[in-house]
Amino acid sequence: MKASPKKVKRAPRSSHRVKTKILVIDTDSMVAEMLENYLAGKKTFSVLAAESGSKGIELAIEHMPDLILLDTRLNDMSGLDVHEELKHNPVSKNIPIIYVSSFPSLRIIEQATKKGAKGFVTKPFTFPRIYKKMASVLHTS
Repeated sequence: MKASPKKVKRAPRSSHRVKTKILVIDTDSMVAEMLENYLAGKKTFSVLAAESGSKGIELAIEHMPDLILLDTRLNDMSGLDVHEELKHNPVSKNIPIIYVSSFPSLRIIEQATKKGAKGFVTKPFTFPRIYKKMASVLHTS
């Protein structure tokens, strides 16, 4: 007598993908809102936003984003100071940072690069340009 094959139960496929978390730290809430709307269309990103450096540091440590878009000028501290604090915290030290600024001086670019910045995008930016920079850092297409 032949044994009947057993049916293998498979876990149901999840329609939920893990989204790439992006933290935008910028005093201009419209920048974060525009990026959030643009990236929402990509369906693979979730966006957190902070309008101050201290709040950005708090969100970075709490949510461990995959990437931070950081303005150089914030109300409570400079982007370089935020970067420094994040890099000295063992929880957030490996989060890649791309600077986004209206005022990219050579001195700031050099300092950001020494701190390990993964790129620099000037405002006003186009969405395809910032997305390309993000994708190159995240190693996605």
